[in-house]
Amino acid sequence: MKLLIVDDEDYTREGLAESIQWKEFGIIEIMQARDGKAGLNLARWFKPHIILSDIKMPKLNGIEFAKELIAINPDIKIIFMSGYMEIEYLKSAIQLSVVDYIEKPIDLSMLKAAVKKSVNEIKEMLHTRMLSVDRRELQQQKLANALVYKDNDREMLLNLCEEVEFPIKQNYVCLILWNKKKGVNSEAMKTDILHSLNSNKWKALCTYLGEGKYLAILSFEKKHSSRLPFLYRKMAEHFPSLFLGIGFEATDIMNIYNSYQTALLAINCAFYEEEERVFLVGGEILNQKGLEPGIYGEFLKILTEEPYRLKSWFESLFAELRKQKYYRKENIQTLLASFISAMINQHGELLNTIDGIISKEEIEPMMHRFLTLSEIRSFIMDLLLKLEEMQENQIKYSRIIRGAINYIGDHYGESDLSIAKIAEYFHFSSNYLNVLFKQETQVTLKQYLSDYRMENAKKMLENDFYKITEIAELCGYANANYFSKVFKELTDLTPLEYRKQRTE
Repeated sequence: MKLLIVDDEDYTREGLAESIQWKEFGIIEIMQARDGKAGLNLARWFKPHIILSDIKMPKLNGIEFAKELIAINPDIKIIFMSGYMEIEYLKSAIQLSVVDYIEKPIDLSMLKAAVKKSVNEIKEMLHTRMLSVDRRELQQQKLANALVYKDNDREMLLNLCEEVEFPIKQNYVCLILWNKKKGVNSEAMKTDILHSLNSNKWKALCTYLGEGKYLAILSFEKKHSSRLPFLYRKMAEHFPSLFLGIGFEATDIMNIYNSYQTALLAINCAFYEEEERVFLVGGEILNQKGLEPGIYGEFLKILTEEPYRLKSWFESLFAELRKQKYYRKENIQTLLASFISAMINQHGELLNTIDGIISKEEIEPMMHRFLTLSEIRSFIMDLLLKLEEMQENQIKYSRIIRGAINYIGDHYGESDLSIAKIAEYFHFSSNYLNVLFKQETQVTLKQYLSDYRMENAKKMLENDFYKITEIAELCGYANANYFSKVFKELTDLTPLEYRKQRTE
């Protein structure tokens, strides 16, 4: 807290400043003024919480000084000090709600008691105000969340609007602001958004939707509707990291739901058109077509029968998605994840080429972490190149050996996977399959399986998410002790030592 001492006697001011341990009361800044006029000028920028003021001073006496000060800051606490006990001064002090009146010569114990009383009142006032602000913010959040739901109770909405002073009979528009950057303080960003939207023309509510998205509900008079494009440009300039989706304008508070739905469609376009910043839903949405229901079957047919067409097929798909651009990005991410899973089902080794991914179950969450269609396109095209390289490397192998390699890629995590089990699947004897495998690959089937498991174990160890016991199980080892023993024999390091070496 801050304290201002105002007295025309220098020794009084200096004595008070030095004779009391002000930090004990939470007062860490102290300034002085020699008369009421100087005190008033100083208080304008210093903004003290407590004033210690003499009553009889030149230029501006204590009562006049206090009146002007309270007009500027009604919450300030004033303690008068004076050797004069005129009744009129006391009446004036009482009318001004002065905290206390201390006679000169000053009794320090009485002064400390008066200061303590002021500090406690300020703390109580700030606490009450904070609770009030918190409640108001909670009610604003409640209103924002309620407005975007269909078929809400009108009376409930109107009561909430009245409580938080949100305009009722105006026009409205929903904005979705999407920040793709990670690690942003959502509360600070929400405050910045509200500060930039609230003005004499606009009144806004704002809430955080999660995943970097914020909803702002803007209220405005119909005559200011033409100013909205200017506001959107200003928002785009002020928040260079944000993408802005704009909903249809609503003329009634019960229609805000429709504005919200169209704002969601608009911001969804940022997934397809990352070079743009501001998005509005156009009339073409009324003619939007759905994806062909047989698209997954079409993909599987090309994957199994004409894999050389995969690259051109995906390019056509991405072009179509950009053209439509209103497909929900979550649905597209899930669909493309299913394509990748199908590719891995057919070519098990392909999973090992994807950084940070250990199992097929991680494919869909990974796809949902991509923020744009371009990022997914780059990932899939890179994956297709790796698939081509694998196929070129495997073309020298016979169909049986390629099948055995893919079978290991699909089943290496099974602890009972053995040469006999692999041979049985292909209806060969273990000896025959092993001989054939070594002839074509230069390693035994057993060695290939061991190496494959070990390479996957190394990959998992580079991710702190997996425990050693989990890695042993996922890679087909009977228990963690056996896994550690095998790992040490092959690498001269324990699994923990390897992880530490790779993650430091």
